[in-house]
Amino acid sequence: MNRIVIRRGDTGKIAARFGVTPQSVRAALRFATEGERPDRIREVALREYGGQLVRFPRKLPQ
Repeated sequence: MNRIVIRRGDTGKIAARFGVTPQSVRAALRFATEGERPDRIREVALREYGGQLVRFPRKLPQ
């Protein structure tokens, strides 16, 4: 499972830039959505807002 972590205030800035809600940005950064816009949001978060890609190990079924 992957996630992009950015500073708290940057979510709103990215949302305004793309004309979407902060919830949409958070979903994109959690990789919960797919498509051209979420891909672009992730790219901008990493390149322009200092986002960090965090990889979490997947939970194994018990």
